[in-house]
Amino acid sequence: MNLHDILLNLLPEVLPRRAQDAIKGKELIRLVRERLGDTYSDGTLRTHFSLIALEEESCLARVPGGQGYYLRPEAGVPQPTLQELLTEPNARDDTPQHRALALAVRLYDVAGLGVFAFPVGEESWFHPDLVAVHWPAGEWGRDESYTMLPDQHRAPSYRAICITSSQESEEDCRRAFFRALACGTWAQETELLIMGRESEQAASSLLRPAERFGVGLRCLSAENIPDALPHAEELLRMPRPEIEQLFLDIPTICLAEPRCSPAAPSAGHARPQLQAVLRWAERCIARGRVESYERCIAAV
Repeated sequence: MNLHDILLNLLPEVLPRRAQDAIKGKELIRLVRERLGDTYSDGTLRTHFSLIALEEESCLARVPGGQGYYLRPEAGVPQPTLQELLTEPNARDDTPQHRALALAVRLYDVAGLGVFAFPVGEESWFHPDLVAVHWPAGEWGRDESYTMLPDQHRAPSYRAICITSSQESEEDCRRAFFRALACGTWAQETELLIMGRESEQAASSLLRPAERFGVGLRCLSAENIPDALPHAEELLRMPRPEIEQLFLDIPTICLAEPRCSPAAPSAGHARPQLQAVLRWAERCIARGRVESYERCIAAV
């Protein structure tokens, strides 16, 4: 049994039943460890909590507008808001890695893609740092939701994206490239996003393997990148006109377009780390609508 299913069986035994008694992620990890031991790291457990809480029919719910987990009532509760997703302890940290992830999220968001971001933590060779979802044709609503056209309820396509810094050595950049290749075997497209002032130079040594394996290379770099970027939460909450203006000052350079594969991933055959993003996208397709917070970012 994979960790996702183990937690679904275990969580009802440890979660409080009332929202006013909700427990924070650190306490939930402690309770889970009492039953599972130290087999899984804190980062792995925290990631699964975040993903399971996004599943509409799961037992794990977040406190609306606050912090903490509790047992989801049978009647159901509203979907978590963007604010709730950002108030997890892991998201409140403001390291360069968090700001890089926030910038990457908004980069693909303003391009009109749905974004599913995995929490910043231990490096994984099983899932990318984020997934950009190409939705079927549709229309934007005044509430910033996205409604798919009635005859466009086809499967979405996915771009697996890994992020690295141009400050890393050439060897580290090549390692990041092959991590992206490994993490994107399930998706139609794979891309490595290199961030930093020397990102274009760092990417130049990867052009031949990018062409060979069909991995996209994108650089986010300019001499006028602000030395003091806003905090990660501020970047994620920034109104669309402001974030678009920021990207005018931080131009994106695409050195290699990702090669598109016709493969259609299925949640039933995906690794446990990827099932949540596929199930989320499949639910959006089934109802023909992506809510505003889901359109921007599904998990942090």
